Amino acid sequence: MKLVYSIPGKIWCIHNFLDYNAYKGIHDAIIKERKKINLKTTKGLWNESLITNINPPDRVQVSNYEPFDKLKTLVSHNVYFKLQDVKYMSTTIHYMKKGAGINWHNDGDWKYGATYYINRRWNKNWGGEFMFSNENGFSFLPYVGNSLVIAKAPIEHKVNPVLSPIIPRISVQIFMK
Repeated sequence: MKLVYSIPGKIWCIHNFLDYNAYKGIHDAIIKERKKINLKTTKGLWNESLITNINPPDRVQVSNYEPFDKLKTLVSHNVYFKLQDVKYMSTTIHYMKKGAGINWHNDGDWKYGATYYINRRWNKNWGGEFMFSNENGFSFLPYVGNSLVIAKAPIEHKVNPVLSPIIPRISVQIFMK
């Protein structure tokens, strides 16, 4: 586990977040079972401003899934950030095909939003970067498998559209109140 970027109290990016076996287990379960996962479009579910002029991601809410329990425990008890007063955590798989992304937003009523990246290989030309803005301007974090980005609301952020014609961008979203 290695902290590679941080704006203290606002955003953290950690590479090699899970040990290899835990990461491989989550990766393989999602990749192998993706045809059985009941993914639904976010169109009609999300505020239209999140997906205006881009393709909406597909997603599925996941609860009571043992591999995600370790992920949620490590998120909530991480050495790099101290989550305060988290009483509820929700997990969702996001599946973004070519053209899918998420426009600028701040996660509304959630205290924290975390993105755990699933894809082992991701080419920098395939898009899907996590963009954010703060008082210093705009920046981005590239997609790196087995990495976690956690943002404390209300930081403005977005996901650039995926450009890969074949490989979808797959992540686990964890929202906390």
